[in-house]
Amino acid sequence: MGLPGGIPEAELPQCWSDDVRMNALFAPFRIKAANPESWDMKMKFWSDMLRQWCRSRKEPIVSAADAKNAFNRKGRTPACLDIVVEEMYRNGDLCPLSKYQQILHNGPEGWVKWGARLAFKPAAFALTAVASFMPNRQTVDNDGLPKASIDSTQRFVLESAVKEQATELLQKYPPGVERMGTIEELIRNSEWTQSRETFELLLGYLVSQGAAVKKGDVVKLAEPDKKVSPVTESDEALVKLMCAETRLEGEALRLARDVATAQADAKAALNVGNKLAAKNHLRRKHKTNLRLERCSNALENVRQ
Repeated sequence: MGLPGGIPEAELPQCWSDDVRMNALFAPFRIKAANPESWDMKMKFWSDMLRQWCRSRKEPIVSAADAKNAFNRKGRTPACLDIVVEEMYRNGDLCPLSKYQQILHNGPEGWVKWGARLAFKPAAFALTAVASFMPNRQTVDNDGLPKASIDSTQRFVLESAVKEQATELLQKYPPGVERMGTIEELIRNSEWTQSRETFELLLGYLVSQGAAVKKGDVVKLAEPDKKVSPVTESDEALVKLMCAETRLEGEALRLARDVATAQADAKAALNVGNKLAAKNHLRRKHKTNLRLERCSNALENVRQ
């Protein structure tokens, strides 16, 4: 049996069914200096598992707490994942959740400026700023075992996963569908089924690679393997019209349903001999019909 919402059984490592081996891998890390080869092997195993887990569920966001729950085996969770996540962060395999959010909304220079500000600050200040992503804790627990300085619920982005999934989003974007619009429209156009938060992270990565650009509420995606062109005033005007069209289409559908409901209510009232109620329903139908006509006319104007 695979991991719930994660890695299928066929893709689990062979040792997953070996109780002795997995007991060792689930155990807390020992001091690295005592057995560096074993420490490195264990770190590699869990780093690879985290990458595979992200790939299987198509989600680049990682926290030690979520990973522990995901890798539950026979009622036991790994006691070493806090250290793994912290080490992957220090190695650059993981980045703060805010990185691609800042890039999306402020451009690549926003994140670069953040790093540059640290470079020109005193070393102690820079260390404090970076450490703000990892709350300080003791590095050794009461048993003398290594203890991570991150909170297990702190979320990070797996760099390899966000790259892979953003590239896939760009390449599998439906052909012939508009590659420009608000974030909501791109989510709808791409038939995205996961969270908006994850979608924005992927957009942030694409912006960092020059494959997407955001100006105001307008996001433009490049064609696969191409650079995106800047958002122009005409692009902004076009997106504004597309938003108006989408809004009016939704309003027209809602009003059409209201007209049909009022008609049905009037008929039902007549069937039981309640002419006054039927008249009120027909009056409601007439007013709604007028609103529907105005909405349809506005929609027609937008489409011209």
